[in-house]
Amino acid sequence: MTQEYKRPNPDELLDRIKEDEKVKDRKKGYLKIFLGYVAGVGKTYRMLSEARGLFSNGDDVVVGLAETHGRIETEELLKGLEILPRKQIEYGGILVDELDVAKILERKPKFVMIDELAHTNVPGSLHSKRYHDVEEILDEGINVYTTLNVQHIESLKDIIYQITGVEVRETVPDRIIEIADKIEIVDLPTEELLQRLEEGKVYIPEKVEQAVLKFFKERNLVALREVGLRYATRVVDSNMKQRLEKEGVSGPWDASSKIMVCVNSRKSSENMIRLAHRYANNFNSEWLAVYVEPSYKFKMGYEESLQLENNLKLAEELGGKVFRLTGIDIAEEIVLFAKSKNISLIVIGHSERSRVEAWIRGSVVNEIIRKGSPIQVLVLEGGESHINNKHEQKIDKHDFLDIKSYLRPFTVSLLSIVITSVICLFLRPFLEAINIPMIFIIPIVLSGLISGRKGGIIASIMAVAFFDFFFVPPFFTFSVDDIRFIPTFIVLFIVGIITSFLADTVKKQVQNTRQREEFIASLYDFSRDLLVSQNLKDFLNRITSYIADLFNYDVVMILPDNGNNHLKIASRKGNNELFDDRDLGLANWVFEHEKSAGYGTDTLSSSKWYYLPLSAHKSKLGVLAVAPYNSDITNEQKHLLKAYTSIVSIALANYLKK
Repeated sequence: MTQEYKRPNPDELLDRIKEDEKVKDRKKGYLKIFLGYVAGVGKTYRMLSEARGLFSNGDDVVVGLAETHGRIETEELLKGLEILPRKQIEYGGILVDELDVAKILERKPKFVMIDELAHTNVPGSLHSKRYHDVEEILDEGINVYTTLNVQHIESLKDIIYQITGVEVRETVPDRIIEIADKIEIVDLPTEELLQRLEEGKVYIPEKVEQAVLKFFKERNLVALREVGLRYATRVVDSNMKQRLEKEGVSGPWDASSKIMVCVNSRKSSENMIRLAHRYANNFNSEWLAVYVEPSYKFKMGYEESLQLENNLKLAEELGGKVFRLTGIDIAEEIVLFAKSKNISLIVIGHSERSRVEAWIRGSVVNEIIRKGSPIQVLVLEGGESHINNKHEQKIDKHDFLDIKSYLRPFTVSLLSIVITSVICLFLRPFLEAINIPMIFIIPIVLSGLISGRKGGIIASIMAVAFFDFFFVPPFFTFSVDDIRFIPTFIVLFIVGIITSFLADTVKKQVQNTRQREEFIASLYDFSRDLLVSQNLKDFLNRITSYIADLFNYDVVMILPDNGNNHLKIASRKGNNELFDDRDLGLANWVFEHEKSAGYGTDTLSSSKWYYLPLSAHKSKLGVLAVAPYNSDITNEQKHLLKAYTSIVSIALANYLKK
C-alpha cells in the first residue's frame, strides 16, 4: 500500500518549526537514556559498553559517575576510561560523594556517562536533583548518556504503587524523557534477573532480602517489565508520528481533543493529575489542570494550602496548563470553563461531600455530568491517597479543635448577641416575643460579615440560647412552657446559619473582586510609572521600590556592567541589605542559564533569595532577586512576580536600546 503524501498547510508548518525551536532551546547536547524496569537488568553495563565503543572510535568520553554496586563485570568496563573525581559534600557529619558538575563543565568532553538520573542530591549541592545537573550539562553542548528505571518516571508513580505497594520518592518529570534524543530499552527476562539476584550479582547479600520484600517478587517484575515496554512503545509511537507529520504523511492525527483535570487540596489529586497526563500523551492532546476555590470556603489551613500548591506544581512539571478559578457553584464554574476551552474530557475525583452536604448543596460530580453534555466525564475514586493519610487527618483534627481559631469569632458573636439582648430587654414591653427573633438576625449577619462563617454559626447558636433564656417564659431558664416556641428556635437557627453563609460568601466575593482589581490596578500603575521614568537609575529604583512595597520583600536588581557579562548590583530596596558574593555568584548562574533559582526552587534552595532572569527578544538583560521577610513565597506569588518581571524585561530592553 502506497503512503499518501500531502503538502502541509502554512499553519501546520509554522507550528512544527516553533516546536523544533522549543526543543533546541531546551538543550544543546545529545541525550540518550538507557531505560530498564528494575535494578540489575544491565543498564550501567550497557551504558559503559557504549562508552567503550565511543572511546575506541576516538571520541572524547569521560565517566562522570557510575554506580557499579560491586559488580565485577561492570567494574571491568571502567578500565581504560577517564573517570572524573566526584565532589565531596559534608552532610550530617559525613562526607558524601556527588556528581561534580563544575568539573564536567570545565573538562568539557564530547560525551559524559552519568548513572542514576533520578538520584536526589545531598543538601548543599547546586541542584536538588541529578536530572537538573544533566540539564545544565546538556545546555553547555555536552552529550549525556544516563540510566533510569521505569518506576522513577513521575507520571507512572501511582501505577508503580498499585503494582508493588512501594511509594517511589525519587522521580524524574516526563519532560526529561520527552527531550531525550534516544531511549534504549535494557531488557532481561524475569527468570534470569531472579537468578542473578540469587547469585549476588544485583545486590550484596545484606540487601537481597530487603530487595525481595520490595520490588523483586516475580509478579512485580512481570508487571514492571510490561509497564516499561508499554511506556517505551508510547515514546516510539510519538516519535514516529512527529516524523511522519514532518514528511507530510497523512494519517489519523487527531489532536483536537483537550483534557481537563479538576484539582483540589487533597493528595489524591496527584493520581488524577498523572492519569490526565498519561491520557493526554496517549491521545496526543493538550491538557489543563483547574482548581476552583469556593467563595464560601473557610480559610485553608497551612498543610492543605501546601498540598494544593504541590498538586498545581506537579501539574506544571508534567506539562499541564494551570488555572485557578473562584465561584459559589463549583460545578457551574468547571462546566463554563470547560466549554470555553473546548474540553472533550473532564477527569474528576468522586465527590467528597457527605450525604447531608450532597442533599443540601447537591453533588458536584452529578451536576457536572448533567450540565456538561456533550463533554465526557471520567470519575475516579476521590478518597485520600495512601501517602501520609494518618498524618493529614491528625493535622486536620488539630486545626478543627484549635481554640485560637475560634476565639475572635466567639468574641465578636458574644458581644453582638449581648448588645442585641440588652436592647431587646429595653424594648420587651413594646414588642411581642415572637418578633424578637427577627432582631437577632442582625447580629448574626454582622458576625458573618466580620468573622466569617464561624462567627455566623456561633452567633446563631447564641441567638437561640439568649432568646430562650431572656425572652421565653419561664424567664432566666432554658425550659419552655409553650411548645409553640420550639419551631421558632429551629427557624431562627436555620435562618441564622443560612444568613451567615450568605454573608460570608458576599464577604469573600468582595475580597476576591478587590484582589483582582488591585492586581490589575497595580500592573497598570507599575507600567505607567516605568514609562515616566527619567533615566535608567530612576527606572531601576522605581522597580525595586514598587516590588518591595507591594510584596513586602527585600529586592535587588542585578545587571551586566558596561555591556559585558560581569554582573553588579544596580538597585536595591528593603530592610535587609545583605547580598554577599555567594548570592552574586548564584545570580550569575541565573543570568547565564536564564532559569529561576534559589529559595523555593530545585537549584540552591537553601538560599534566602529567589532569583528571576530578565530577558526579552532572546537577549539576556539581568536578574531580579527577592527575599521574603517572614513568610514563604507561594506559587501564586511566583506567577505574579513573573508577570512583573515580564513587564520589567520589555521596558528594560527598550531603555537599553536608547
